[in-house]
Amino acid sequence: MLRFVRMEILDKIIIGTTTVALGRHSGRFEMDEKDLHADEIAIIRELSPRKRSEWLASRELLYRIAGLPERVQCLYDDLGKPYLKGVDKHISVSHSELWCAAMISDHPCGVDVQVYSDTARRIADRFLSPDDLAIVSSSNNPLHYYHLYWGAKECLYKAYGKRKLGFREHIFISNIDTEKGTGLGEIRYEGIHLQYDIYFTLLPEVAWVYCIQHVPVNITGEREL
Repeated sequence: MLRFVRMEILDKIIIGTTTVALGRHSGRFEMDEKDLHADEIAIIRELSPRKRSEWLASRELLYRIAGLPERVQCLYDDLGKPYLKGVDKHISVSHSELWCAAMISDHPCGVDVQVYSDTARRIADRFLSPDDLAIVSSSNNPLHYYHLYWGAKECLYKAYGKRKLGFREHIFISNIDTEKGTGLGEIRYEGIHLQYDIYFTLLPEVAWVYCIQHVPVNITGEREL
């Protein structure tokens, strides 16, 4: 098992077959490469010490919430989407400095955690439409809203997992309710129309956002799993 100076699960939420968690670690980790599979070792050897720590923290959090009998490889498919080898589940991970988040579900999902910074405001026109910008600018805390919208769109992008989406042109966020911490997301791209439930928590230091794709309903009214 990976050994961190400290690794704490700050929150863990279960929604049906979905589990999502937020964690925080501090200090440099200690590890032995025998704890990892060869493909994972190849991935982390390409990372800087800071990025390696973040990568390992998010995967450690994922394994803690996955409920698997043993640790399995966390790899990437050809489009860069992470998956657990031999496990028929959707996963998503995120990390930002000492914060990490992880998610596992029977359905396509995405999670994002971001430490607040002015970067979101500076690049807002890359991921927000004019309508999004108007909503964010008129909010009572634009910095938090920049990260909420950025994180929500990042989550949908991760859940879709096939690239080529434009954050401004193809990913849409609506029905944001700051009291309930919920919203709706849509992907509209080349005849594809997917809908997602969005959940979020705006903490003093970070925005934590996650989404789950709506499960289609067939003509008999039974849910297609």
